[in-house]
Amino acid sequence: MKNSKLKLLVVIPVVWIGFAGCSVVKPGEQAMKWKPYSKGLMTEKVYKDGVVWNWPWNGMVKYSTQWQTFTENVAVLTEDELHVNLTVSVTLRPIEAELPELELEVGSDYYNSVVRPEFISLTRNVFSGYKYNVISPQSPSIEAKIFELLVDKVKDKHLEFDNVTVDHIEYPIVVTSAVDEKLAVEQAIEQKNYELQIAEKDAEIQRTLARGQRDAQQIIDAGLTPRYLQYKALEVQDKLSGSQNAKFFFVPLGKDGLPIIIDSSGGN
Repeated sequence: MKNSKLKLLVVIPVVWIGFAGCSVVKPGEQAMKWKPYSKGLMTEKVYKDGVVWNWPWNGMVKYSTQWQTFTENVAVLTEDELHVNLTVSVTLRPIEAELPELELEVGSDYYNSVVRPEFISLTRNVFSGYKYNVISPQSPSIEAKIFELLVDKVKDKHLEFDNVTVDHIEYPIVVTSAVDEKLAVEQAIEQKNYELQIAEKDAEIQRTLARGQRDAQQIIDAGLTPRYLQYKALEVQDKLSGSQNAKFFFVPLGKDGLPIIIDSSGGN
């Protein structure tokens, strides 16, 4: 019985030490051992994902080596002295081969300590060289310029960068109101131009119809020769001569070469 208790007293601390001394390095992380009571940071070996055993009184310094995006709201003053609020982002991560140097020289809060101040300052400086009305169309070139300057500023800080993006541009209300008014005027002008085109088409249709009527009348007039008119007059005579309710006298020719018809049944 005493032996069993003695074994438990030995086994339990050993098991506890075994579990307490285990650290888990997750996928996308890398870690270094830290021995505060002896050698300090152990930079000789960097551990990747998996279980790492360590004495409980020692620790592990872990870093995420995945790409991380940090977003900032920055107020800038443009070249034409207009205040514009921006939302800008930068994506970066530690250089895996330089993790020991990063921990010793910069630390795990590397974004706030070395990147963020430069990122905000460069954003303001770059945007100050542009007028507000070209910021949006030239965003790609502005992003590229900030990216290039930022990489140069922190080139010895053991970090690598993927991109810089301008996520949102917020203009003052006076600018947005002016833009809305301009768009409304342009829309009204487009509507008037459309109505003018319709009116011109309608007028063209009317002119075309008028020309058609004119041409038709000219054709009719050209066909009304004296002989044709005499022929038609003779047709009328023939029809009238067959009427039983009226009496007509026909004078063979008038001054225009057409027969004169006199109705003798009406009047006094």
